[in-house]
Amino acid sequence: MAEPKLLLRAHPQAKDAAWLPGCTRPFAQVRAHPLRRRRERQRNPLSVALLAVELFAVLALLAWLGKAFSTWRSLAAPVTSTPPAAAFDWEASSLASVELPGGHVAPRTGTVPGPLRHLYQRPISVAIPTPVPGGPTRIVIPRIGVDALVVEGDGPEELKMGVGHRPGTANPGQVGNMVLSGHNDIYGEVFRHLDRLASGDEVIVYSGEAAFHYRVRERRIVQPTELSVLAQGDEPILTLISCYPYLIDTHRIVVIAELVR
Repeated sequence: MAEPKLLLRAHPQAKDAAWLPGCTRPFAQVRAHPLRRRRERQRNPLSVALLAVELFAVLALLAWLGKAFSTWRSLAAPVTSTPPAAAFDWEASSLASVELPGGHVAPRTGTVPGPLRHLYQRPISVAIPTPVPGGPTRIVIPRIGVDALVVEGDGPEELKMGVGHRPGTANPGQVGNMVLSGHNDIYGEVFRHLDRLASGDEVIVYSGEAAFHYRVRERRIVQPTELSVLAQGDEPILTLISCYPYLIDTHRIVVIAELVR
């Protein structure tokens, strides 16, 4: 049996390049494998830069299309008209509330930066809301030295100015429950000493120049969710609300006074 012949391939850089079986050109002229050519292109800095530019353009196009689609949806959405404002419904308001007014985070030692500490020591000087006709405008409590402005509303912004009158509750002298709230340890500490009031102490509420005198009937410490103190009734009373205790503010102090007929 004849021994098999070994086909030796010449090195591509050899002077006399060998011929491969079935080829019509020397081995040195055979093209490189496609994977090798791809790797060579990837190492080219210009190719990498062009690829980055292409990716950025594709991402920018996708972002623009997403924004255009969002704008189209907002324009295509049906327009709903807002009904005119109705009279204040105290029942609906009380059901929407989850806590009594006047709540806030107590400014414990070290939590209020020095440059901002003055904000917690006196009311903020801002534009005073227009008083509601017949609504309370001033409160005086001689026993604890209170003489403060009363504004309409008992939200966070209103209570920065002084004492807030809860919308929808009674006005001075009217039958029903007039609810006034104030802070005890920030923005002037207007209701700092409500706990010193006792039965028979006088509270004077002004509506413009008219003064209405109330006499303290009871004082209570309740949970912030005790909304029953906001209820209206068939007698003219005044309810004062603030956080309690001082610099802890986990509860509410409620002082109820009755109109002196």
